[in-house]
Amino acid sequence: MMWAMPLYEVKYREEDEWTEISDVELVDQLYRTYNKVTPVIKKMINGNEVSTPHGTYRLKLRGGEQPEMPAA
Repeated sequence: MMWAMPLYEVKYREEDEWTEISDVELVDQLYRTYNKVTPVIKKMINGNEVSTPHGTYRLKLRGGEQPEMPAA
């Protein structure tokens, strides 16, 4: 079995759809708004959405065991 990394999504203020973003993009945006990012990410892991002046962020998929892909 393999472990999946969490995926994050953002809905920007001017858009109506959620867009997948990397963890690096997420942390970059959160640092612009919050002094401490870890408590904010913990809220997201617990199922909450987090808002900033730029948009709303959420966890798309929790990490966990995923079936291994067959070797090509």
